[in-house]
Order: sequence, then structure tokens, then C-alpha cells
Amino acid sequence: MKYAIIIPCFNEAPRLNITLKSVFDAIAGRQDVEVILMDNGSTDGSQEYAKTFGVKVYDVPDVKISTLRNIGARHSHAEYLLFLDSDVKVPSDWLTTLDDYTDSNNTINSADVIGFVDNVPGDAPWFAKIWGLRASAKRSKIMLVDSLPGRNIGLHRNWFEKVGGFNEALITGEDKDFVLRLKKAGAMVLSDPRLNMLHLGYERTFIEWIKKEYWRQHSHISIIKSQGLSVRLLRFPVISIGHLVLLLGIIYFVSFSSPMLAMGTLFISLLPSFVISVKNRASRRPYSRLFQFTLLYWLRFHIAGWSVLLELVQMQKS
Repeated sequence: MKYAIIIPCFNEAPRLNITLKSVFDAIAGRQDVEVILMDNGSTDGSQEYAKTFGVKVYDVPDVKISTLRNIGARHSHAEYLLFLDSDVKVPSDWLTTLDDYTDSNNTINSADVIGFVDNVPGDAPWFAKIWGLRASAKRSKIMLVDSLPGRNIGLHRNWFEKVGGFNEALITGEDKDFVLRLKKAGAMVLSDPRLNMLHLGYERTFIEWIKKEYWRQHSHISIIKSQGLSVRLLRFPVISIGHLVLLLGIIYFVSFSSPMLAMGTLFISLLPSFVISVKNRASRRPYSRLFQFTLLYWLRFHIAGWSVLLELVQMQKS
């Protein structure tokens, strides 16, 4: 068996429907691919639906997504492991493009770990589209990277086993930690934007976006403990907490009728988000995007600050 497609799932029946149809369109009768659904205790018929495709289904309730992926890898028999989420639609040339990287006689493309860029559908809300553009613009060409989303990673089994799979102690950020450990082990990690992959798990409401951002940022300290101190890993949480300090300053100056100081502090707090937005080529046209990018980055820093602080508090209690 060449490829094992490992899909974690929890109550994703509508999107799983699209994902599995696209996966089997890409398989197109190939006999060297197995599809494994690692279900986390769904109650919406996801398991039953997957079985109609002939997918191997394992019911593993109440565990983290990293555990689902690791168990799926252990149940697979393939040389290459493809981790795909249940809300990602793949194009029909997904596997043939992967063959370009995995066939031993191919000397054009070289990578130990490969991730393709997924985009948000055009009918998504503005904040979901902007956040999708943020990621895709950073990976607009074939390039070496040090981070890939866990919903879309492929690698040889030997590399997976070399680093011991995903860190099951992490609530989130397990994909970032996984790729960093792969790079430390010597793996070449490549991002390829050529395929038209769609991430259907975008946020439908602004409140959902806020909740997801809070969740995404909730393992920064755990990752630092796992990886060790570094400027790269410390930079984001420190800046995020700094935004909370500036927010307290704004509230203080407003409370004591110092509007000029409040405006000055607000300007300082917006500056990092503005600079990051200007550097992202996707924010430059139309000009309204620059405001949207800046606003979302600014909000993200504050959300991440709260998430990091609460993670520290939870660690102290435990």
C-alpha cells in the first residue's frame, strides 16, 4: 500500500460528504490507497456515511485530535501517511501530484514532508476570506516552510515514526509542534500552492472566528515547554500580552479623561498589526483589505493574549 489517508472526524457529516467524494474522485480506482476515518464519537451519522464508501472506520471517542491521527497511523499499512481533515475538499489531481514527490524515479520535486495550500470558498464571510488569504499569500509559491496545518500534511512513515508522531499532550498547536520536530530531525518541509484545495471548515460567524482563534492560541506555553525557549516561539505570546497591557492603558486614559494619550496608545497598539498587514501582499488590493487585515490581526493579538494568560493560570493550578 502506498498511501494511507487518515481523516479525524467529529460530527462533520455534511462536510465529510464533500470530502470523501473528492477523495474517491482523486483515488479513481487506484489500488494503492487506503482511507481511514478516525471518529471521535460522532452522533450525526458520520461513521455510517463513511462506511458506505468502504472506508475503514475506528470509533475513538473523547480524545484529542493528535491522538486520533496517531492511532490512525498505527492502524494503517501504507508507506506514506496523508493527514487530511474531514472538512477539506481535494482536487482530482491530488494523488497524482503527490506521486511527483513520492515516486523514487522523480528527480524534479524533492521533499520529506509536503503540504498543499487550501483556500476558503468564495461565498465565505469577509473575515473568513481575509484569514484564508492571510495564510495562502504567505505560501504563494513552492517553498520551504517550518509550519503546516495539520489538516493537510503528507510524509513518509519513517519520518512520522522518527519523531514519535503528534504530541498527544497538546490541546491545539499539535501540527506546529509536529512540523518543528520534523525539521529538527532533518526533514525538508515543503509547501506547494498549485492545487485547488478548499477548506470548508471556515468560520460562519464572527463569534465563531473569535472562539476558534482563542482555541488555536491555547497551547503556546505547552509548545514552548515541548520545544524549548526560542525567540521564534516567544515572540508571539510576548507581543500578545503586550497588547493587553496597552489595552489596559487605553482604558485607564479614557477613564481619566486623557483622550490624546488614549489615542496615542491605541495608535501604538495598532502599529504591529498594520505593519504585518502591509507586508502581506494580499492586503494591498483593494485598499479596504488593509483595514480588514489590520483589524483582524489586532483582535487576534488580544484574543491570543487572554488565551496565553489563562493557559499559564491553568498550568499553575495543575
